[in-house]
Amino acid sequence: MKQCYYLVQQCVRGLWVAIVVLCLVKSVHADIGPIKIIAPSQSDRPTFQTGDVAAGEYTGTRQTISGERLQSAGSSLAEVAAAESGVQFRQSGGLGSFSTVSLRGSSAQQVNVYLDGVLLNEAAGGGVNFSDIELLDAQQVDIYRGSVPVQLGDSAIGGAINITSRRASDVAGSRFLLEGGSFSSHRLSAAWNGPVRHRFVNSLVASFSHRASDNDFEFDFDNRTPRNPNDDTRERRNNSQSETSSALLKTGLDLGGGRKLDTVLQWFERDQGIANLLNSETATTQLLTSNVQLRTTLRNQLDSDGRASLWDFSVALKDEEFDDRNSQIGLSSQRILTNTEVLSLKYYREKVTDNGTIATTIKWRNERLDNEDLLQRNAGTRARRNRYDLASQYTRFFNDGAGTASLGFFASVVADDFQVLAQNGLQRDFSDVLFAPQLGLSHVLGRDFVFRAGISAQQRVPTFFELFGSQGLFEGNPELEKERAVNVETGLQWSRSFEHLEDLELGAVLFYGRRNDLISNVFDARGVGRSENISRADVSGVELDAVAVLDNGFSVNANLTFQDAENRSSISGFTGRQLPGEAQLDGQLGLAWQHRNWTFAYQYRLRFDSFYDSANLLPAADQRVHSAALTYRDSNWRVKLSLNNLTDDNFEDFNGFPKPGRSAFVSFIYQPEYREKI
Repeated sequence: MKQCYYLVQQCVRGLWVAIVVLCLVKSVHADIGPIKIIAPSQSDRPTFQTGDVAAGEYTGTRQTISGERLQSAGSSLAEVAAAESGVQFRQSGGLGSFSTVSLRGSSAQQVNVYLDGVLLNEAAGGGVNFSDIELLDAQQVDIYRGSVPVQLGDSAIGGAINITSRRASDVAGSRFLLEGGSFSSHRLSAAWNGPVRHRFVNSLVASFSHRASDNDFEFDFDNRTPRNPNDDTRERRNNSQSETSSALLKTGLDLGGGRKLDTVLQWFERDQGIANLLNSETATTQLLTSNVQLRTTLRNQLDSDGRASLWDFSVALKDEEFDDRNSQIGLSSQRILTNTEVLSLKYYREKVTDNGTIATTIKWRNERLDNEDLLQRNAGTRARRNRYDLASQYTRFFNDGAGTASLGFFASVVADDFQVLAQNGLQRDFSDVLFAPQLGLSHVLGRDFVFRAGISAQQRVPTFFELFGSQGLFEGNPELEKERAVNVETGLQWSRSFEHLEDLELGAVLFYGRRNDLISNVFDARGVGRSENISRADVSGVELDAVAVLDNGFSVNANLTFQDAENRSSISGFTGRQLPGEAQLDGQLGLAWQHRNWTFAYQYRLRFDSFYDSANLLPAADQRVHSAALTYRDSNWRVKLSLNNLTDDNFEDFNGFPKPGRSAFVSFIYQPEYREKI
C-alpha cells in the first residue's frame, strides 16, 4: 500500500508540470480567428451542473463567497469564510497551521465540510483542517447554516460548507501569483483552465501552488506563569515553520446526450513544525502530511422530461506522521504514522416539474484507519467504518414561484470495528442508526422582502478517537451514544436600489438550537480522561448583515453575531457556562473604495467573550484586528499591498499558541484577458 501511495505521489509531482506546459503550448499554437475580450471575473462564475444546489430550491440561510473574492483575499480559506455572519474560525498558530471553522456555536466536528460535494470529515475526528485546502483551487464557497441540502447527502448538527473547485471555462485563461512578506513568507502559484482539443479530453483545469513561512514572529511570552509578570519576555516563535505544496488536475469529457464525465486528481503535502508550550529553541517536533484524492463523476444533465442524475466515485489516501521522538510535546516519546483510506460512492437523482422538485441521494462510504508506532513501544491500532446514507427531499413552489416549501429527511446506518494489533489484542465494535428530518419555508413578501424559516433535527455518531482512543492519559468509550440536536431559524432579508445607491441589502436571522448527549472528556482523580455523554447545550442568537454599494466606487459590508452557547451539563461546575472556544460576540466591518485603477480596502474584525475551558476559568482575550490593503489593477496584472493586524497584537485561539502580530505582504498577479473566437 505504501509503495503504491509513494508511486502516486511521484506521478502527480511530474504530471502537473507536464499538463501545464502542454496546455500553454497548445494555447499558443491554437488557430487564431477574430477575438473578443471577456472580463476576467466572468470566468470565475461557475456554470450550474447536476448536483449543485439551486438557490431557488434551498429554503435555509445560505451565504456564497464568489471566486473573485476568494482570489483577491490573499489569506487562508478559513479566514475568508469567517468574515461571514455566524462563522468563527480558530487557528493554532502561524501561517499554515491547523485551523478549523464552526457555525452557530457548534464544534468543528459538528460541521460537515465538502469539496465538490465529497465529504472531507474523517471518522478519526478532530474536524477538517482548512489549511489542507488550497485557496487557489477554490472557485466558490457555499455556507449552509442550519439545514443541509439533500444534494450533499449527510445531516450535520452545525451545518455544512461546500467548496467548489475551479471549473473549466469556455475560453482559455491562465493566472500566475507571486507573493512575499513578513516572517520570510512566500507563495508561488500558477493555474490554467479552458477547452482542450483532444479525443478524450474536452476541458482541463490545472494548477500548482507552493507556500512557505518561517513563522518566526515576535510575541509576549509569560513563561507559563500568567500570575507572575516579572518573568515575561519578548521572544520569537520557534519551530513554527510551515511549507506546503499542492496540485490540481481536472479533466472534462462531453459524452453527448447531456452526459459529461469529469475526473479530478488532487495532491497535497505539508511539513509543519510544532512549537511547544515553553517555546524551546531546541524543539524539533514535526507533523508531515501527504494527501492524494482521485474522483470521477458522471453527470446526466436535465433532460426534456425534467430528470437529471449523477454518479460520483472517489478515493482518498492520506499519510500523517507525528514525530515527537524527543518528547517535547507529550508525556513520552512518540513517532506515530497514521494512514487513512476513504472510498465513497454517491448516486444523486432529481425530477423537476412545473410545481417542484424531488431529489434523492444514496451514498456508501468506507474508511480505514491504521496507526503504527514507528518507535515500536506501543501496539498499533486498526479501525474500520462503513456508512450507508439515504437522503430525500421534496420541494414545492407556490404563489407563482414567490414561495418555496421543502420537506426532507436523512437516514444513515453506521458500523465500526476496532482492533489493537498485538497478540490477543483488544477488539471492539460500534453500530448505530441515524434519522434526521427537516422542514423549510421561504417566501418573497412584496417587492423587497424575503422571509425564511426552518426546523431540522440532526445526529452525529462518535469518532474513532472518542470511541476507541487509548493513548497516553485518555481512554475511549465504546458505549457512547450519538449526539442529537434540533435547530430552528427564522430570518428576513430586505434589498433595494436607489438613485446613487446601486445596492442596499439588510438581513437578520434568529436561531436556536438544543443539543443533547454532547460528548465531553471527563477526567478522574488519576488524571485519566474518558469520553462521556454528559452534556446538553442551548445555543441561541441573532445574525445581522448589511451591504451597501454606491455609484461612486465606495462599498460597505458588515455583519454582527450575538450568540449565547450555554452549557447545560449535569456537572455543576459547567452548568450555565459558555461552551469553550465560541465567542458570544463576533463580527466584521469592511470598507472599500475604487477609483480608476486603484482600490483601497479596510477591514475590522472583533471577537469578544470566549473561554478556553468548559468551566470558564480561562477567558480568552478579546480580539480587535485592523487590516488594510491597497491594490493597483491593469488590464492583465495587479499589484497588492496587504497590511494585517495593524495594532500588532498576538491573539490566541488555543491557549498557549499565539498567532502572528503585525505583518505585511506584497503580491503580484498576472492574469491575461480572456480571449474567445467570435
